[in-house]
Amino acid sequence: MNDGKYEFLRVRREFLHPFVTAVGSFTEVERILIKTEMDGKIGFGEVAPWPNFDTESISDCLELLNTFAGNLYKLNAHLKELEGEFPCLRAALSSCRHWEEIANFNKKTSWAGLVSKPTEESIGRKIAEGFKTLKLKISPLTSFSSIKSLISAAPKNIIFRLDANGSLNLQEAEQWVNFALSSDQVEFIEQPLPVNHPGYNQLDTKKIALDESFISPHEFNWAGPVVVKPSLVGDWDVFLAWRKTHSNKVIYSSVFETAFGRQAGLWLAHLDPAVGTVGFDTLNQFKDDGLDRHQSGPVVGGLSNFDWLALWRKFK
Repeated sequence: MNDGKYEFLRVRREFLHPFVTAVGSFTEVERILIKTEMDGKIGFGEVAPWPNFDTESISDCLELLNTFAGNLYKLNAHLKELEGEFPCLRAALSSCRHWEEIANFNKKTSWAGLVSKPTEESIGRKIAEGFKTLKLKISPLTSFSSIKSLISAAPKNIIFRLDANGSLNLQEAEQWVNFALSSDQVEFIEQPLPVNHPGYNQLDTKKIALDESFISPHEFNWAGPVVVKPSLVGDWDVFLAWRKTHSNKVIYSSVFETAFGRQAGLWLAHLDPAVGTVGFDTLNQFKDDGLDRHQSGPVVGGLSNFDWLALWRKFK
């Protein structure tokens, strides 16, 4: 029996400009790229945690990967004993298992345009590029009236997603949610309140999409939309089994992965028959490090006939 083996690389990616969200400003992210070999087949995956999400850290994952010294069987056996811990590593290993299908994925997907600093100019640029759905970052410092004005000024066929990253208080959240309910152009408010905030019980769930609150489907109970980040969701087979039995609207979203994680995440999203516009407009955010390979735009396909092993070796 071939127990399988793995290698891994630690990579650091620097943003072109500090990336600002409601929970802080970030100048770089770290990722772990994993290559597995099992029964003559090679797989790739990416460990990609994101700030403010309750997952393992890069350091936690490196410690575990070093512990089992490349023995894939022992690593998998240990993860089975941990009951849901290390969701980013589990997602990466899921990618490795399904890599043969992932590598051949080339279907096209509609992307929502990311607007971190909403202005008339930044929104106009995304609309000119052809995006029909835009994701605007909001916070307690965001002017409610200015966002209303920006949305009102946009063409009526443009749909908006408003992401608060859990930064609002209940009074602020109620104002934004009521606005969303009154506007056909606002698809949802994303994570208005912090994780586990009791105020969610007082809000209408129809236009609230939980993001930071959803890491994996274990003991998750929410009637409204859910933002799923493939790189954080844990074992993909477990997630897919959950998806088959839950009718929530699911929005698939990026955590600024490299091309390895992006290709895998888009493949997972396309397994969902109800996949809609995904949140993967996170390209062109980093200094040129060779780790972004997909095209950017409102409709983007996967990379078929791409030499993934050559990309791995470039950073080995």
